[in-house]
Amino acid sequence: MTHNNPALHKQYGGLVTGMLAILCLLLSCSKNNDQSGPPVINKVTLLDSTLQDSTFTKALPGTLLLITGQNLGGVVSIAFNGASAYFNPTYNTSTHIILTIPSNAPTEATDPKVPNQIHLVTTHGELTYTFVVDIPPPSIAAISNENALPGDSLIIYGSSLFLIDKITFPGGKEVTSVATNAAGTRAGLLMPDLGSDTGRLVIHAKFGTAMSDGPLNDHASGDVISNLTNSGESGEPPVFNWAWWGANRTSDAALFPGTRGGYLQNIFGGVGANDGGWWNGNRSGNFNDVAMFTTDVLTKEAAQYALKFEINTKEPWTAGINVLRFNDKYAFRYMPWQNADNKTFDTKNKWQTVTINLSAFRLADNGVEGTGAAAAIMSDLLKSDGKVAFGYRIITESAGVDVYNTAYDNFRIIKIK
Repeated sequence: MTHNNPALHKQYGGLVTGMLAILCLLLSCSKNNDQSGPPVINKVTLLDSTLQDSTFTKALPGTLLLITGQNLGGVVSIAFNGASAYFNPTYNTSTHIILTIPSNAPTEATDPKVPNQIHLVTTHGELTYTFVVDIPPPSIAAISNENALPGDSLIIYGSSLFLIDKITFPGGKEVTSVATNAAGTRAGLLMPDLGSDTGRLVIHAKFGTAMSDGPLNDHASGDVISNLTNSGESGEPPVFNWAWWGANRTSDAALFPGTRGGYLQNIFGGVGANDGGWWNGNRSGNFNDVAMFTTDVLTKEAAQYALKFEINTKEPWTAGINVLRFNDKYAFRYMPWQNADNKTFDTKNKWQTVTINLSAFRLADNGVEGTGAAAAIMSDLLKSDGKVAFGYRIITESAGVDVYNTAYDNFRIIKIK
C-alpha cells in the first residue's frame, strides 16, 4: 500500500529532488522492474548524500532514510515494527527506496518485546531487516508546581518520559517511585521534603537525562522579586518588596491551600467590557523596585531569562487580561483561558507554576500594551542600574468579568539558558 503525504513531500521536496538527480546519474534514470530475485537490503543510511557511507542500524522516528539493495522495485508496503511507513514510489528503483520512519512506530519504550525490524513487501517477495527505531532522550516542558510542599503531587510534563530510573532533587534527594503515561508525556510523583535546598530537578532514564529549566523550592532566593511574606511572619524566609496596594495580601492557608507564608489574592466581579481601570478594587499587583542584577546582565539576551510565578484559581478564569509589566514599558498579556479547553482556565484551587520567557514581553503598539516590538536584551526590561520594576494590572477588553478570584505567589526571574 502506498501512502501519500503532501505535507511531508513539500517539506523534503528540495532534498528529495537532489537525491533523485544522484539516482538518475547512477542509474541513468532507468527503473528496472524486471526483478531477477527476491528483494535484498544491503544498507540503510541517511538521505543526505554526504552521509550515505555511514551505515547505521538505528534512527529516531521521523528520520528520512535511504535504503540501498537489490531487487527493490515494486514495493507494496514497508513497515517499522509493524507501523506502515510513507514512501514515494516515484523515487523507488530496483536499488533504492527513500522513506520516512513513521512517528508512531513502536519502540522499546512502548513495547519491550518490539521486534526492531523493517518489513519490506514487494510484488516478487518480502524480507525483514534488523533495524532499531530509537528513542530520543527525555525532555521536560513544564512542572506542575515548582514550589510544591512536601508530600504534594508533582507532575512533570514533557516527552520521552519512558523507563525512568530515578529523579534527583536539590540536596541529593532521589525519588524512584514514578508513574508515567503510555505516551511518555507525563510523569507523576510525590514531592520530597527539600528543606531549604534549592536547585534543578534531573530525570535519569534509560534513554538519557533531562534537567528542569528552573530550580525547585525557589521561593526565598536571590531570584525572587517577592514571595509576599513580610519580616516576622511565619512560613518562609521573607522576600517582601510589596508596595502595599492593589490586591488582598493574605496568608490564609485554608483559602488557597498549599503555599507558604503570604500571597496575593485578586478578587472582584461585575466588571464590564473594555474596562481599563486596573486601579479599582483588587485588580493589580504592585511592587517596589528590587535590586536583583548587576549591570553586566543588561547586555544579555532577554530570551535567556524567564518570569516564573505560582497561580491558583478559586473560580474558573474565562475573560480578562492580566497585563504583566516590566520597567513601565514592556508587557505580556497573560490570558491562560484563551487556549484552554472551553476557553476556561481553572487550577481547581491548586497552585501551578507559570513560566513566561522574557523575550515574549513587548512594547505598546497603538496604545495597547504588550502588542509591539519584543524585548531583545535585558536592558529593555531592567532599569539602568539592574533593578527590577515589576507589577501587573488586570483589565478587560471584548468581554467583561463576572467573577475573578485568583491568587499569585513567588514572582521570580530565572536564567533558563
